[in-house]
Amino acid sequence: MTMPRVSMASSNTSSLVSAARFVVQFDGGSEITFSEMSGIVSEVEVTEYLASGKVGVSMSKQFGKTKPATVVLKRGVDQDYALWTWHQEVLAGQPTARRTCSLILLDMANVPKQTYQLLNAWPSKLEIGGLKAGGSEAVIATVTLTCEQIDLTKG
Repeated sequence: MTMPRVSMASSNTSSLVSAARFVVQFDGGSEITFSEMSGIVSEVEVTEYLASGKVGVSMSKQFGKTKPATVVLKRGVDQDYALWTWHQEVLAGQPTARRTCSLILLDMANVPKQTYQLLNAWPSKLEIGGLKAGGSEAVIATVTLTCEQIDLTKG
């Protein structure tokens, strides 16, 4: 008999991951820095399977289609046009807009805590926050990166 896998909450708070900033780094060294990560979503649809047998009809839930993984990141709008240019490449349908990159979670001392490898990522959505004349709030850009696969590595 196999035992179910159980994950216990960590009582060692020093092992918890905390990030002061997030960097998307491309091959060749260029990078885009973000101040907030709303989340990483990886999802598999649930498919219902009906079977009939001697005891009647039974239903089970099975793995369905895998949805593309997404990452939502936020940053203040500045004079760096790299994110805008990348999204424009996607809008133009350029195949080179799909890029493998690393999402690096850095602590206050700029030490990498976790790195996510985003395979064939591209900005599927870019939203520039609302502006108010005379306001002192920073304008925020929110980007949704869609990718084929996300792999997690330590540090």
